[in-house]
Amino acid sequence: MNFIRTVVNSDALEKIISLPEELKHREVEILIFPIEGTSKKPKNKFNPDEYAGVLHIKNIEHEIRSLRDEWERF
Repeated sequence: MNFIRTVVNSDALEKIISLPEELKHREVEILIFPIEGTSKKPKNKFNPDEYAGVLHIKNIEHEIRSLRDEWERF
């Protein structure tokens, strides 16, 4: 795999990336690797209706109450 490795003054990078204070105004090493095997997938919006009914617990109120009773109350 080909990559680029170089040393630059971090001041030249400030327009591209925000750097922590300890890296500012000093020489830094940059490594650039290609991203392989990934493709950008469009992010789907979360639709809660798609998850409706995935949890089937009989007598849910009783189960919730018993879980809460197990916790120590302050």
